[in-house]
Amino acid sequence: MRLDRLRIRGEKAGEVEPGMFDETFVFDLGVTVIAADNLRGKTSILEVLTLFLRGEPRNLQADVLSWLNEASLDMHINGQAIGLRLSLKDSQITDARILAGTIAELAASDDSPAASTTELARAQSNAEWAEQVGAFMMTQLGLEEMQVFNRARSDDEVGVIKSHGWPAYFGVLYPPSGADTILLGSTAGDQLPVRLMQVFLDMPEATRAMRVRALAQRLDSEFNAEQRRGRDTNAAIARQIQEATTRQTTADARLQALRHQAPAESLQELADSATQAGERAATARQMAEAATAAFNEAQVARVADEKALNGLRESKAASVLFHGLDPRFCPRCETAIGDERRSREHDEHQCAVCDTTLHADDEDDYTEREAQAVQALAATRAAEKALDAAMNKARVELHGAQEDLDSIDERITQAQRVHQTAERIQAEHEFAAATAVVEALRAMAPEEVETPVSVAVLNAANKILREEIAQVSAALYSELSDATRDFAHSFGISELEHVKIKGNGTMDVTKGGGARSSFSSQSPGERLRLRYALVVALLRTARARDIAGHPGLLLLDSLKAEEVQDDHAQTLLQGLVSAAVEEPGLQILVTTADKTLSGSVSGVAGTITPKPNRTSLF
Repeated sequence: MRLDRLRIRGEKAGEVEPGMFDETFVFDLGVTVIAADNLRGKTSILEVLTLFLRGEPRNLQADVLSWLNEASLDMHINGQAIGLRLSLKDSQITDARILAGTIAELAASDDSPAASTTELARAQSNAEWAEQVGAFMMTQLGLEEMQVFNRARSDDEVGVIKSHGWPAYFGVLYPPSGADTILLGSTAGDQLPVRLMQVFLDMPEATRAMRVRALAQRLDSEFNAEQRRGRDTNAAIARQIQEATTRQTTADARLQALRHQAPAESLQELADSATQAGERAATARQMAEAATAAFNEAQVARVADEKALNGLRESKAASVLFHGLDPRFCPRCETAIGDERRSREHDEHQCAVCDTTLHADDEDDYTEREAQAVQALAATRAAEKALDAAMNKARVELHGAQEDLDSIDERITQAQRVHQTAERIQAEHEFAAATAVVEALRAMAPEEVETPVSVAVLNAANKILREEIAQVSAALYSELSDATRDFAHSFGISELEHVKIKGNGTMDVTKGGGARSSFSSQSPGERLRLRYALVVALLRTARARDIAGHPGLLLLDSLKAEEVQDDHAQTLLQGLVSAAVEEPGLQILVTTADKTLSGSVSGVAGTITPKPNRTSLF
C-alpha cells in the first residue's frame, strides 16, 4: 500500500486563516515529514487519510470535519492505482467512490469520474462508506476477519464469536501514542496484538486457526450451556416429581379410605325423614303428655271417690255406734247426767250430754248414697285403668319416634362426615392430576447429550493448527525479537539489551544490567520507539521470509511527544529513514511541530509545511 496524492477542499471557519481552501499533498516512498505548529492541521491530515483508508476517522476534530466538502486520495494497492473520492455536507458523507484507473485518469477524476476509470464501489453514507472500504481493503490485501470467542458473563448464557475486521488491522498502520500500553494495534482485548502478529507474519493458517478455535469454543460453550441447562432442568423436574409423587400418594390414600366407607345416603332425603320423624315425635310427645295429664286427673278422681265411699260407710257405722251409747257422765267434765236429761233425749230427741237436737238418719238414704258412691268409684277406676293404658301406649310411641329421630340424626352425621360422592370425585381428580403431572415431568426430563461430533472435530482441528503454529512461532518470534531490538537501538534506546516477543502478544524488555520488565512498564517515549521498532521488524521479518505481511504504510503522529527530546527525535527520525531504506516499499508519514527536524536528518523523502505567509497546512 502506497499513498500518492491527497487533495482536500472546503471552507475553513474560525479565527485562524478562515476561508475557502483547496490543498494538495503529494507523498513519496520513504519518510515524509509533515511539520507545522501545534493545532495547524498536522494530525488532521493523518485523520483525513484515516477517514479514507479505515472508513472512519479515529480522532478527527468535529470542526475540521465540518470544513470538508470534497476530498480525493490516490494510492497504489498491490501495484494498482486506486482513487478514493468523498463528498461531504454538514460532516456527513453524501457520496463516495472507489475508482480504478491510471494515475493520470484518477487525477482527472476529482470532481467526477473520468470515463476511462472503473468504479469498484460506491457509498452514500458514513456507515456505508466504512463497510465498503473495509471489504475492499480486506480483499485487496488478502486479509480475513479475525474471529475470537468471548465467554458469556454467566454459566446460563452462551458465549459469542466476535469478528475483527479492517479497523483492527488498520491499528497497526496508525499506532497509538506512547501513553498507550497496547503493544500492537489499537485494541488490547481479544488477544488482538498476538493475532495481528500471527497474520502479518503469515503463520500457517493463522486466520483459519482463529476461526476454527472460535467456532470450537462457541460450539463447546453451547454444549456446556446445554448440559448445564439439562442438569438444572433435571434437578428442577426431580423436585417437581417428588412434590407430585407426594400429592399422588396422599390422594391415593384418601381415595382408598373413601372406598372402604359405606355409601353415603342422600342428605336431602335424610333431611326430609328427619322432618317427618320430628313431627311424629312432637305429636307423640303431645299425646303422651295429654294421656299422662288425663291419667293423673282420673287417679285423683278415683282416690276422691274411694275417700267419699269410705267416709259414707264410716259415718253410717259411727251413727249406729253413737246412737247405741248411754253415757252416765259428761265425757269432758264428768258431771253426772240426770234422769231429766235422759227423758228429754228420749222424748224430745235432745242430747242428754250437750242438749243438741238429734236427727235420726234414714236407713234407705244411706243405702242409696252408698250405692251411688260405689258406682262412682267403679267408673273412676275404669277410667284410670283405660287412661293408664293410653298413657303407656303414648309413651311407647314417643320412645319409638324419638329413637327414629335419633337414628336419622346419626345417619345425617355419618353422611356429612363421609361426603362420599363429592370427596371421592375430588380425590380421584387429585390422584389423576398428580399421576399425569408425574408422567409428564418424567417425559420432559432431557436425556444426557453426548459431545457433538462437530465439537470433537473442531477441537481436534484446533489442536493440530495450534501445534503447527507453535512449531513455527518459536523461530519467528525469536527472529522478530532480534529485529525489534535492532530497530529499537537505531531509534535511540541504546541501553536495550534484549527483547522477547511472547506468544501471548506481550513483550519482555531487558536493559540496564539485565533487569527484565514488561512493555507496559516502560516510559511513554520508550514504548513509542519499541512499538515503531516492532512494526518495522514485522516488515523486515516478512520480507526476509518472502511472505506477505504488513501493508508497508505507517502513520506516526507527534514524533517529539512522549519524552522524546530534540536529540532523541533526530535519532528516531534517522532510524526511520534508515529502516525505509532497508525495507523497499516502506512509506512513513511523520508529524512534528519541529520545523527544523527534517532538515537535521538526511534521507527524508519529503517535507510538507504550510505555504508561505500561512501557519496552517490548510
